[in-house]
Amino acid sequence: MMALAYETFLLGRRALMRFIRVPGNWLSTLFFPLIQLLIFSQLFKDIIQLPGFEESSYLAYLAPGQIVFAVFLGVSWAGINLLMDYHNGFLDKLRVTPIHRISILFGEMVPLFFTCAVMGGVILATSLVLGASIVTGILGVLGILALSGLFAIAWAGTSFVPALLTKNEQAAGTLSLLFFPLAFMSTAFVPAERMPEWLQVVNDWNPISYVIEAMRGLMSTGFDPALMGKALVALAILGIVTQLATVWAFRRLTTA
Repeated sequence: MMALAYETFLLGRRALMRFIRVPGNWLSTLFFPLIQLLIFSQLFKDIIQLPGFEESSYLAYLAPGQIVFAVFLGVSWAGINLLMDYHNGFLDKLRVTPIHRISILFGEMVPLFFTCAVMGGVILATSLVLGASIVTGILGVLGILALSGLFAIAWAGTSFVPALLTKNEQAAGTLSLLFFPLAFMSTAFVPAERMPEWLQVVNDWNPISYVIEAMRGLMSTGFDPALMGKALVALAILGIVTQLATVWAFRRLTTA
C-alpha cells in the first residue's frame, strides 16, 4: 500500500504540473461557468419570485450549479491526457517498470480532486464577491470544495472510458461531451418543481442534481444531513459504476 501511494503521488504530481503549466486548461474550463454566473444571475434575477425557490437571490441559487459545471468541464478532457501518454509511448514505458498498473490510473485521477476543488473554489469566491453568502461559514466552504472534488472523481469515468476505448482524442472529447445535457437537465437553473413532468422523472435519477442540492444547502439553508447523505450515496453509486468501467477499459487497452 505504501508503494502504491508513493507511485500515485509521483504520477499525480506529474499530472498536476502538466495541468498547471498550460493556463488554457483552467482558463477555458472556468470561462463558461463564470459567464453563466455573471450573466444569468442578472438576466434572470427576478425568477426567484416563482414558487419553488427558497433562496433570497438567484445568484445564491445559481452558484452551486456553476461549481458543478466547472467540475464537469474540468473532467471532460481528463481522459485525453492519458491517451496522449499512450500515443507518445510514455504509457508503454510505465508498463515495463515495476509499479502497480492501477497507480497509473490513480495518478491521473487524484489530481482531479484538487484541481476541480480549486476551480469550484474560484466560482464560489466569485459568487461571494458578487454578493452571495455562505450561511454555514468555513465548514460549508470546505464541504462544497470536498463535494466538488468527489464529484470530479466519480464523474471521471465519463472521460476516461471513451478515451481508452476509442484511442482517439477527437472521438473521446466528443463522446464525453454527450453527457453535457445532463447538467442542463439538473436543478442547476431551476428547482425540480418548475420542470416538466418528464424532466422531473429524469431529474430523480440525475446524480448531478443531488450534488448541486447538497452544495446549495451548505450555501443557503444550513447543514442538512438528508441532502448530504443523498449526495454521498449518489456519488458512491456513480463512482463505483464509472470507476469499474474505467479499470476494465484500462486493462483492455494495456493488454491489447
